[in-house]
Amino acid sequence: MSKITIILPVYNTEKYLNQCLTSIQNQTFKDFECICVNDGSTDNSLSILQEYAYKDERFKIVSQSNKGLSGARNAGLRHVCGEYVSFIDSDDWVSENYLETLYKAALSDNADIVRASYKFYYHEKNSYEPARIRKIHKINDAGSKLERVSKGYGGAFVWGKLFKTKLLEDNNISFYEGKVSEDCPFMAIAFLYAKGISFINDEIYFYRKQVLSITTRSSEKLDADALYNFITLTKDLDKRGFTDRELMRFYFNTFFYKLGKIGKTASKNTQKELLPVTTQHLLYLKMLAKKYGSKGLIIKCAIINLLFMIFGKSFFKGIRVLKNIAI
Repeated sequence: MSKITIILPVYNTEKYLNQCLTSIQNQTFKDFECICVNDGSTDNSLSILQEYAYKDERFKIVSQSNKGLSGARNAGLRHVCGEYVSFIDSDDWVSENYLETLYKAALSDNADIVRASYKFYYHEKNSYEPARIRKIHKINDAGSKLERVSKGYGGAFVWGKLFKTKLLEDNNISFYEGKVSEDCPFMAIAFLYAKGISFINDEIYFYRKQVLSITTRSSEKLDADALYNFITLTKDLDKRGFTDRELMRFYFNTFFYKLGKIGKTASKNTQKELLPVTTQHLLYLKMLAKKYGSKGLIIKCAIINLLFMIFGKSFFKGIRVLKNIAI
């Protein structure tokens, strides 16, 4: 059994795959396996994977019909043997000490999750830009639910992190399939369950920007799917017993923020499709507000319901103002 399992979803990234796989192969930390999930690639990606798997038994290939990034990552999770899991995207690459740095931090801090810093690489410009993330060192058991879910949701990318496998398996944490913007719910749930979370400032992950890959989508689809995923997350967290008054503000304000983005990016047809979905979820939030005794949120729900009925889908254009209604 390897100490670390890397999950690498691959879909038509032949131009960048060699760089990614070589960076994994050259790790100073040797005790790992890399589950390469070929998600129905139609280019030369599978042949490249086979070359590495033939020369290095640590690379294992799982092939499936195209199910998207969530489906590919979930397929990888079903084959994990390592004590820890790390996700890498196949058009990115990592420094040679990537695994070693994350693993040492996990052991020294007794952390269920370790998050590293990263750099953006702009492919067309051939230039790098450091990530602008707040420097945080640890979140321990004393961290509130709101602190955990907001920091997890805000640091939403699953790449550049190390997860204890037991954390994911014991709590049935996987990716919502069928939509993009799937990292946010995964990270929010993982942060809520984690006993210890460690942050390191080393820029050891390199994220390629402005390329067509498994992770790039239009703004309209990204925003619409992000809304769907957040609706699912709200219900998921409640079923898992996490919801309380402390999290209600996060649910409402994030919901309004996402509706505001829909008003900017979504077509009239998409807004029409989303209107009954958002109206139904508003009723769900109202139920939660009653359950947890938040009168302010109940009033807010009533106001928004009225505006939905009056303005219909054009309501999305004005939703950004409503997040400022006092709770």
